[in-house]
Amino acid sequence: MSESLMYVNFEEETGKILGISPKQNRTSSIPVSLSSVQPLLDGVEPKRNYRVEYNAKTKELELKHQFIASFDGSDVNDFIYEIPETGVKDTDIIIEQNIPETCWKIKIGSNLKKNLRTKKIRLNQTLNFAVTRKHDPNILYKTFSVDFSSIMTDNYSVLPFSMQFEKTDAAISIFTARTFDSYLFTRVFDE
Repeated sequence: MSESLMYVNFEEETGKILGISPKQNRTSSIPVSLSSVQPLLDGVEPKRNYRVEYNAKTKELELKHQFIASFDGSDVNDFIYEIPETGVKDTDIIIEQNIPETCWKIKIGSNLKKNLRTKKIRLNQTLNFAVTRKHDPNILYKTFSVDFSSIMTDNYSVLPFSMQFEKTDAAISIFTARTFDSYLFTRVFDE
């Protein structure tokens, strides 16, 4: 016998829980198991402790507790992830070192963008990147951050170079905390 489904209704902008119902009565709702929302229905846990958030790895909306960190399926390589330079198809995030234009361009992949727009998801998070010696996260050259919502709005974000090594073909790697499924680091040397 399968478990009963409930629907969590939420505010699109914030993911705030508006209500829980056995029937889908809003476009902004996700199906969840009854057992996962039983503490909310019984009043054991307040709704404000939960949010509906986008899981960038599964590309689905999920009910998440705001004060309990979940590391499902994560390993150390997700926290110190070296972004590959080849072999990635259907990339979620592209980091481009554009030497002729003297800037970094951070772009979103077309399938991820389409998925987020279809589901009307807004991710308000900052993506952090570390430029290091090739394959060595212990030798840090530079860090930079970008607001993900600006990438969604403008299709990409541009960060001007601020250090001399960025204007060369120096052997570097880009590391990040892996929040999306796939990344790609590309370099443009000539226009």
